[in-house]
Parts: sequence; C-alpha cells; structure tokens
Amino acid sequence: MSDVTDIVIVGYGPAGMTAALYAARKQLTVTLIGELPGGEVRNSGDIENWIGDRKTDGNTLADKMIEHVKDHSDMVTTILGKVASITKESPTPPSLPSGRGGALFVTTTEDGKEFRSKAVIYTAGRHPRMLNIPGEKEFKNLGVTYCATCDAPLFEGKDVVVIGGGNSGAEAVIMLQKIAKRIYVLQDKDQLIADPVLIANFDKDPKVTITTNAQTLNITGDTFVTGLTYKDKTTNIEHKLDVQGIFVTIGAIPNTAPIQDFIELDPLRAIPADRYGITSIPGFFAAGDVTTIRDAQIVVAAGQGCSAALSAGDYISRL
Repeated sequence: MSDVTDIVIVGYGPAGMTAALYAARKQLTVTLIGELPGGEVRNSGDIENWIGDRKTDGNTLADKMIEHVKDHSDMVTTILGKVASITKESPTPPSLPSGRGGALFVTTTEDGKEFRSKAVIYTAGRHPRMLNIPGEKEFKNLGVTYCATCDAPLFEGKDVVVIGGGNSGAEAVIMLQKIAKRIYVLQDKDQLIADPVLIANFDKDPKVTITTNAQTLNITGDTFVTGLTYKDKTTNIEHKLDVQGIFVTIGAIPNTAPIQDFIELDPLRAIPADRYGITSIPGFFAAGDVTTIRDAQIVVAAGQGCSAALSAGDYISRL
C-alpha cells in the first residue's frame, strides 16, 4: 500500500468492519485500527435478531465478520492498537498521493505511529459507564464486572446483583438465571425500562428479586466482593446485600476522547452525524454507537458503517 491510505477506519466492531468491507469492494485502500477485534459485540450473549441467523451469539458473529473482512486483505490492513488523536494537515501539493492536493487526515496511535488518509470513518463505539461509588475500582475484576457474557460462568451457584434495569441489565439477568443461585436486580428508577419481552423471562422467577428506586452506595469485600449497600430512595433506608458478584449494566459512554478537541460533540460526548455518516468536518465520517444514533443495535451499527463507507467513497471521488 501507499504511505497514504484512502480511508482510515477507527474501530474494529460491526460498524467498522462493515465500512471496511464496503470500502474494499469499491477498490479503496483501508487501514482498520482497533483494540478488540469484534468490538463490543463480543459482550452480547445469544443474538436472535441478526437477519439470516435465527440464533447466534456475540463471539460467533464477531468471528464471522472478521473472517469476511480478511477476504479483502489485499485492500484492508488491520492494526491492533488504540488511537490517541486525529488531526488534519494543511493541503498538500498535487504531486503527492493525497487526492489532487487535498488535505490529509493524520491518525496517531498511542504508540506514536501515524497513519495518513484522505478520509476517516470513526466507529470506536462506547465503553461501560461506571457507578463511581466506593469499592468499585478496588474490586473491579474481583467480583465487580461490566460484562455478563464474559464473566457470568464465574459465578455459578453464587448470589449476585445486577445493577441497571435496561436491556443490558435484563440480558445479564437472563444469562445468570441458569448459573447463579440468587439474583438481585437494582434499578434507580421506579420501574424497569427493558423491553417487556426480556423482562417476561425473569419477573416471576422466585430466585430473582427486583428492587426499584434503589441508589447504590458502596461495595465491600476482602480479597473478593462480599457485599453491596444500597438506599431505598423512597424511604431513605439503607440495605446490605450479601453477594459475591456485581454486574454493572448502566449504559455506556462514547469513546470520543481522542477527538474531543477535533470535532464538536453533543452533551453526551457522542458525534453528531446524519444518516449518511456525514459530520461537521468534510472527509470525517462516523458510524455506530459512537454517534448520536438512537438505537444501539448491531444491525443498525452495521448499516451505518455501510452508509459511511459509501459516503467516504463519494467524498474521495470528488477530491
């Protein structure tokens, strides 16, 4: 490949890999940079809404996507790493391979490597939101986890608590029903907000206790987690749960730190982008959960990745 790539794609999840596939099929050179091949989709359990596969799971689907991208290794170079910043150079002379004098984007990884490209598609996704309460950091990976798919099997026969009443929390409960001895569900609102079809799997299960209007206060333990204290917001009475596992499922934060000084973000730190992946900076496109997307779904992220790649191809053809 040339020292200048047509497109740098940041993010190795469904949006990024779909963008890479579509760009490669348009004969555009791609450098795909990401930390985890497959991205956050690996944190998904059973998947029953990916069209064409009646039932699959996050790891299986991620592996299939990776193998599909490898079919285009002549056009796509994958780099395992974390992006530190993205900037834009001054316009270059027409003699350089940057698209008749167009300004190049420079994507720099944490180890100091620089990748120049005519366009960028940013698909870095989101990371789990933390509780920010005493004991959380101390017992991270010592009983506190943010991935039920990854860690649920470690808590076989144990008492656990799931914090969060959205779809992620409900999916965690469903996974734990076959594994844990007892499951407590804490929701800070007055009701669970997960899809009813998910809640119906456990709301009548005698080993699942659902508590709403619950404010988590602290996590305790010795070598590993032994308990969690929460407050009933309606009575202000504190309660302690004796548990060995804590699954935090309270949402996610867009991974936009590397570009926070490069592009304007919304109040939640997501990238404003239209349905074509177009942002406020020409040549800089975005797709997937890192954007102001309404629906955080794998199929939606993949669709956005497709649109962003087609938009990037159109942009490059007009340079």
